[in-house]
Amino acid sequence: MPPSPGDRGLRWIPIDQQASIRLQASLDLLRARGGEVVHRFYAKLFEQFPGVRAMFPADMVALERKFIDTLIAVVELIGEPDRVRPRLEELGKRHATYGAQPEHYPLVCDALIETIREASGEAWSAQLETEWSQALLLVSEIMLIGAGQVTRGGTIRPVGEKQPTVGRGGPEAGAASAPTRRD
Repeated sequence: MPPSPGDRGLRWIPIDQQASIRLQASLDLLRARGGEVVHRFYAKLFEQFPGVRAMFPADMVALERKFIDTLIAVVELIGEPDRVRPRLEELGKRHATYGAQPEHYPLVCDALIETIREASGEAWSAQLETEWSQALLLVSEIMLIGAGQVTRGGTIRPVGEKQPTVGRGGPEAGAASAPTRRD
């Protein structure tokens, strides 16, 4: 197992320059589809894991605007990890105040990968799935470090590894007593 991003300054992730270019092209496609992708992602997340809905504001407009900015940060992370890391750690800290738990991160990543796959159509490939998964796993680890929910060198469940009961309605999602998100 490679060292965690916190142990090696994020340099261990096996994403090369060509992967970064592919992720940027994929992101450009998503940006062109804008609100449609954002709505599809949140609809999928809340349908698959209704227990996390309470962690989000009733009015999602402001949050939806931030969605693409966060994807941009994911892609920028690959090329400039030291510049983006503080922003992602702060994002993780804020998510912890909303009630996000380590087990929620893979659920969000899985729903996001599904959404990106569907939105990409024929442009999608197994290689892009691997690269997005690696990037999202890295972002999740950095956010969890920022939240103080995992230590440097800790790990979370890899994207795509099924965990069918967490977050599917009810208190096991950790959302029953979670504060409602305000941004």
